[in-house]
Formats: sequence, C-alpha cells, structure tokens
Amino acid sequence: MSQKKVKFSLFKIIAVILIGLALAWFLSIAILSIKDVFEFKEKTPYLYSSYTPYREFIVVGVCIAVFVLMLFFNIRTKQKWLSGLVNVIVIIALGNPFSLFLGAFAIPTIKNDFEIESEDDFNRCADDMGTNFSNFPTYSEFDEHDVQFVGRVSCGFFYYQSITAIVKYDSHELCEADYKAYIDSHQFLSEPVIDYDYYVITAPEFTYEGIFFRVITEGNKDYFPKHIYLIGIDRDNSTLYYLYLYDHDIDYIADLDEKDLEGEMRDLIENQFNLGK
Repeated sequence: MSQKKVKFSLFKIIAVILIGLALAWFLSIAILSIKDVFEFKEKTPYLYSSYTPYREFIVVGVCIAVFVLMLFFNIRTKQKWLSGLVNVIVIIALGNPFSLFLGAFAIPTIKNDFEIESEDDFNRCADDMGTNFSNFPTYSEFDEHDVQFVGRVSCGFFYYQSITAIVKYDSHELCEADYKAYIDSHQFLSEPVIDYDYYVITAPEFTYEGIFFRVITEGNKDYFPKHIYLIGIDRDNSTLYYLYLYDHDIDYIADLDEKDLEGEMRDLIENQFNLGK
C-alpha cells in the first residue's frame, strides 16, 4: 500500500470516529430530551399535556440519516476523493459553532401559556417555583369567581416559569383598599438594582398597558433577578395583578448603557408573563 493510500485510510478512520462521536452526542441529547418531555408531562400535565417532542424526533432522524450516508460514501463509494470530500464537509459542518444549535434544537423548548383551574394544580405549580406566599396570594384567599390564576412556562437552554393572580373587583374602592393594604405591608425597590456592570432590575416602577407595576423586595436583593415579585394595579378596570417569576438562567436584565430602563421591564412582562389577555 502506498504512503498516499495509508494517509487517506487513516484520515477516513479519524473522520468516521469524529463524525460518529458528534452524531452520537446529538442523538443522546435528543433521546434524553424525549425522555424528559414525557417525565414533565407525567409530573405536571397541566403545563405540558399538549406538548409533543416533534423537534427531538426530527433530530434523531437527521442523525441517523447522516450516519447512514456517511457509511455509504466511506464503504460503498469507489471514488475515494468523493468519500473524502463528504467526510470533510460533514466534519466542517459539525465542527462549526453554529452546529451547536442542533444540540440546542434537541433540548425541549416549551413555551406555554396556561390557566390553573384547581387548588391542587396551583399548589403543585407554586411548590415547583418555590413561591413565597407572604408576597403572592394563595389560591384560597379569593373566591374562585373573582380571581384568575394564569402562568407561562418555557424550557430549553433557558428555563423560566411565571404565575399571575388577576383579581377583578366590582368596587373601585375595594380594589384601592386591597392595594393599599399590600403596599403598606411590603417593601419595594426605590431605585434600579446594579450588580457589577449590569442592571439586575432596570426600573423599580413602570407602566405596562395601563397597569402600574412596582417591584417587591424583602430587604435582600441577592435573589434578583432569578426571583422577581411584582404587584400591578389597573385603576381603570379595578384590577390587581400579583406576579412572580422564577428564571433559573437569567443573570441580569440589561447592560449599564441601556437607556430605556422602563422599556426593559415592559419587555420582561411581555415575554415572560401571562396576564390573561
């Protein structure tokens, strides 16, 4: 065997190993993700009952197809330059940083708005989030006809879950009285929270679609921004909004050069909360 053929054979072996390992990694992520989806659905059906891991099944199919084609070009194709070219193309594709999105693609990404219709589901959701009931009302505090509990959940590379209690009053005076009672019994931020070179909370007060929000603090700012409690009042419609966000991955909301501080908080409400509208 010539020196040229030996080098090509060695390259082919290395190429098959590298491609096989990369595809095995993607495949394992997809399979584990499918397993996780069904575990999520069994544990919290009120959140994930409508979700089917179509994307993960697609990743499994793509990985198997690429591996079969790779073996075909390496074993059955007589033109060695063609099999070598295929190996180079696949290695470059898998080695490209953007191919990591295939791995992200395989991790379940679930973004779902939901409504909690029973006290058992509410308690399960609140327990999953670690809700502090000194800041957030319990299910039993309201008549079920007066309050709506809704939420939003997103899983994937980034996980967060939020819950909102929407309390509609027939009396403007009673709405204001409950709002004042809550304000008097809690502490609130008076300025943005800054940690190193970032805004952890960009604005302590802001308005979103006619609702005036304030950010609650217990005197300890260390839990921001992974845990955020807010209260909002819509005076035109005599409605109170109690909000809680648990975001496992968020470290800050904006850079220090951000100018629209209230806008960043409005984006947070828009993207990560379900207000039942």
